[in-house]
Amino acid sequence: MSLLSVPHPQGRWLTDVRLVVLIRRVDRKALGKTFKGDAPLPRTVTFPAAVVLALWCAASALVVDALAGPLERVEFEGASQSLLRGTVVPGDRIQGYLARPDGAGPFPAVVGLHGCAGMHETAKQKLANDLVASGYVTLLVDSFATRGIDHLCTYSAVNISRRMSDAYGALAFLARQSFVDMRRVAAVGFSQGGSIALLLTETRSSGPFVVPGDFRFRAAVAFYPPCGPGRLRPVIPTLILIGAADDWTPSEDCSRKVASWGAEGSPIELVVYPRAHHGFYYPHLQPGMTLFGHWVEYNGDAADNAGVRMLQFLNRHLN
Repeated sequence: MSLLSVPHPQGRWLTDVRLVVLIRRVDRKALGKTFKGDAPLPRTVTFPAAVVLALWCAASALVVDALAGPLERVEFEGASQSLLRGTVVPGDRIQGYLARPDGAGPFPAVVGLHGCAGMHETAKQKLANDLVASGYVTLLVDSFATRGIDHLCTYSAVNISRRMSDAYGALAFLARQSFVDMRRVAAVGFSQGGSIALLLTETRSSGPFVVPGDFRFRAAVAFYPPCGPGRLRPVIPTLILIGAADDWTPSEDCSRKVASWGAEGSPIELVVYPRAHHGFYYPHLQPGMTLFGHWVEYNGDAADNAGVRMLQFLNRHLN
């Protein structure tokens, strides 16, 4: 079994044998050192479970020994949207969940965007724990609660522009907090929220959305997002994490899309996890189940590795 596979800079895929020559069959200790630094990661990586433990041990030495406390419920207005002929559409009142490190800051921050089924309490706490322990303020946006919505997996009661308004409203909320460093804010989205995160990467400004101070997102992480046609190349650093066994948002679409974007411009990283399904980051999806006609299942190895790589990516591009 190959340790990992990466594309050759000239477009040819390295085979198992040639890859082993490149990494010289490093042991777990050496592999941990390899990923502990800030060196750029390969553009596309496929990880089996065999390397997850080493990656996790390497990253554990870098994070603060702290967990997020209870998430604080907050409310804020979504960003207003300026339309043609001077029409302004106000944002909706939105609920969110805030967690922050101890101290005065200012800290870097992450805006979390849920999928079409919302975000389970255990997933909220897991994401907040992962981020706060590494020194990030975390604001998880709930686009459903104040709108009285259970899910958007079989119909669309909230259009894409409304969810983008929610994300930019969260950005404006963070700008009012003295403990947030607005030069270091990223978006992290899951599934449909991953799609919103990718849309946020397509421009360096807030576009038609009104954000005081012209603040913007500096990086984005998308867990198992749809990578269909029409997706523009990100203009800010972007990380995509997806499972090879995902039958809801196929990894092949993301692989083709990233390849079509080329190497010029802001760094884009794609990680594909063998045997991992949609929802692999969510602890409550064990055992797996069929949801809206698709198989969803937690994968501890992939989730741990994705958490490590997310933090490495954010540390590299927000510091």
